[in-house]
Amino acid sequence: MTQAISAAEAAGVRLPGLGDGRAPAPAGGRGDDVIDALMRVLTQLKRRSGDPETHARVFLLKHVDALAPVRATDVADHAGLDASTVSRHLRSLEDAGLVLRSPDPDDRRAALLEVSDAGREVLDHAARARSELFSRATDGWPDHDVADLSRLLDLLAQELETL
Repeated sequence: MTQAISAAEAAGVRLPGLGDGRAPAPAGGRGDDVIDALMRVLTQLKRRSGDPETHARVFLLKHVDALAPVRATDVADHAGLDASTVSRHLRSLEDAGLVLRSPDPDDRRAALLEVSDAGREVLDHAARARSELFSRATDGWPDHDVADLSRLLDLLAQELETL
């Protein structure tokens, strides 16, 4: 196992094909050009989203918002990250007033999380910034190309979710 893979796993990143009994696909396989393009797109979006901490906050806030009211462990599962790492970051979001914590009525030992009004403002601002960036990047594209891109990426995401 390479040092980079070991570091990723230590950071709580789950890598498919490692430790789950499946071998990773060979390099140069079908879809590498698509994956490379997606990675470049994500890199550019992260680069333009400001500091990495803001990107990480928005990432977790989006998961909390999608699942709320939700336990931290469910956020970690949904995000595909280590529960202890996510819990630490969620505490930081709570300390910043972006996430609200309340007792779980079904299990008083557990807590449920939801996005606060301040957290909603952060999400709204991030959504506007992403939308503006995407609009600028696709300004010269025909509407049907933008629709095709959206449809195909959604289809790919759905297929990956079923694996």
